[in-house]
Amino acid sequence: MTLTVAKASGAVQPRHVHDSLVLGVVTAGTRRIDVGGTEFLVPPDTAFVLAPGLAHACAPATPGDCFNDNFNGKFNDKYDDKYDDKPGCCSYLALSIRTEALPPELSKLTRWGMPLPLPVPVRTDDPALVEALLRLAEAMTRPAGALERQSLLAVCLERLIGLCGTGGNAPPPAKPLAGMAGADKLAEMVHVARARIDEGFPEGMDLSELAEACGVGMFALHRAFTRVVGLPPHAYQTHLRLRRAKELLRGGASLSEAALDAGFCDQAHMTRHFARCVGLSPAQYARAHRHA
Repeated sequence: MTLTVAKASGAVQPRHVHDSLVLGVVTAGTRRIDVGGTEFLVPPDTAFVLAPGLAHACAPATPGDCFNDNFNGKFNDKYDDKYDDKPGCCSYLALSIRTEALPPELSKLTRWGMPLPLPVPVRTDDPALVEALLRLAEAMTRPAGALERQSLLAVCLERLIGLCGTGGNAPPPAKPLAGMAGADKLAEMVHVARARIDEGFPEGMDLSELAEACGVGMFALHRAFTRVVGLPPHAYQTHLRLRRAKELLRGGASLSEAALDAGFCDQAHMTRHFARCVGLSPAQYARAHRHA
C-alpha cells in the first residue's frame, strides 16, 4: 500500500491504467477524471475509486468547474496554500492497494481490462468512506503502528464493499449473526484476538498475525471483532494504550515515558490519540490529575 499526496497540483495525466486499486479523496479544488469518454468532476471532500486495469485520464478542473479552495483541515490542519494565482489546480491524496491485499469481496476487481463485475463508484461523497480514507492517510504520514494502519485499511475496504453492493449509496444494515454454532465460533475467535491484544498492546502486533492465530482471514477477523467488541482492533488497542498512559501520567511519569511505556510510537503519536479520544492533550491531563 502506498500513499500519494498532491498539493496544489496542475499536472495532467493522460490515459493510463493502474495494477492496483486506487482510493482517493480530493481535499481542495476539483479533479476531473475521464473514464471511457465520460467525465466525472470530483469536488472537495469527495472520494474517487479506480479499479485495477480501468483506463482513465486525470487533470485539475478548469476555473469555474466547482472550483473551491476551502480545505477542511481534516488531513493536514497546517496546509493553508491559496489558489488565487494558481487556476486549474487541485489537491488530493490517493492510496494504491495491491490486488493481492484485497478482501475476497473485491477480488473480482483484479481482472485486467475486463468490465467491472461490481458497480464500483468512480465518485462518491459517502462521508464515512471519506473520513476513513483521511484517517488512514494520516496514519501513513505520521507515527502509527502496523495494527492501526491495517485496521484502518480494513475500515476503508469494508465501506467500499458496502458501497459496491448498493450502487454508491450507504451500505445496508449488518446481517444478524449466523446460528448458535456460528455465533459461538465467532465469539471464540474474537475472544482469542482480544486476549492477544490485551497481552501485547505495549509491543503492538500485526492484524495478519492476529488473524492467523484465529484461523481466519484478516478482513473477516476485523469485521467480526468490530461487531462483537464494538471497536475495530486498532481502536481497542489504542483504548488500552490510553488507559495505561493515563495511569502513568497520574503516577508522575513524563510525557515521553508515558508514551513509550504505553506502546505509542512516540509522544506525538500519543498526543494525537489523546486529543481525539480524551479531548485533552496529555500535558493537560497530567496537570489536571497532578494533585488528584
